[in-house]
Amino acid sequence: MRTIVSNHQTPINIFIVDDHEVVRQGLKAIFQDEPEIKLVGESDGQKGVLGEIIKAQPDIVLLDIRISGSDGFEIASQLSIKLPSIKILMISGYESELYLYESLNHKVKGFIPKGSSKAYVCAAIKMIALGGTVWHDELLYRAIYGLRSSNEALNKKMVIGETHLKPRELKILGLLAKGKLNKEISGELQISIDTVKKDIQQLKKKYGALNRIQLATIATEMQLK
Repeated sequence: MRTIVSNHQTPINIFIVDDHEVVRQGLKAIFQDEPEIKLVGESDGQKGVLGEIIKAQPDIVLLDIRISGSDGFEIASQLSIKLPSIKILMISGYESELYLYESLNHKVKGFIPKGSSKAYVCAAIKMIALGGTVWHDELLYRAIYGLRSSNEALNKKMVIGETHLKPRELKILGLLAKGKLNKEISGELQISIDTVKKDIQQLKKKYGALNRIQLATIATEMQLK
């Protein structure tokens, strides 16, 4: 990404929502030397976060996706209703095309990995402040490719009745649609990660899917989400 020079005469006010204090501290350290960016608040994403954001009136919210006891996408949805003028940048430690796809669905202004460089994060904020959007290039390609290819699988087998599914496979499909990772599926179903991987491979074969996002799309169409 090229460096963006903001035309803001006043600082871009940002609010950080992340349940890990070390991440919040790291982001705050990034912005200390950025006169064009001003931190106006932070939260661990728990009860009362919407009120804190509304009170702070930021221009942009840096919002984690996976928050303990909460949900970044749910916070984004509520913000879009209560304060639609606020722009949201999703930032996640999980480079998943499914999360990027969900970000697109929620009409936020961007999705970047937590491992992004200081220059990238600051440039992303300035780009969004100028009215643009910022998306992780590789994940965006994978998400778009997955959506395009999933139509073929959906046309082949649209409903559960056309493909025999074991009860466990049905549960896995539903969890994939919620963006769960293999480790989380393993914990929720109390099965090994190897078993999760094996079942996912079988589901791909049954539905002609090439990747997880296609399986998640199929599960959503079957109202398993």
